[in-house]
Amino acid sequence: MQHPVSGRSRGGPRSPRPSRFVRLLASESSTAGLLHGCPVVTAIGDRIGIVDHLMVDAATHQLRYVVLAHKRSCASVAIPWHALYFDAALGRLVFYSMY
Repeated sequence: MQHPVSGRSRGGPRSPRPSRFVRLLASESSTAGLLHGCPVVTAIGDRIGIVDHLMVDAATHQLRYVVLAHKRSCASVAIPWHALYFDAALGRLVFYSMY
């Protein structure tokens, strides 16, 4: 089952419009299952985190974000899918930033 995620601000009232993104868990998709737990590193190899789940655009059904889970904290970080590439030789996602 896909879980809708609203774009509302913290503490604000829920919007009556449909959610823009859908949370896709590993058990719901073969792609999400393959990426779940995959390490994500910077271009120089520093570990950022591991893939927790994916965010899909509800209207176009295109993958938009990879959400990471950090082992040290409960915080989640969303990285745009287009900013990542899969390093098949080492089995990891690599995040390229311009800064």
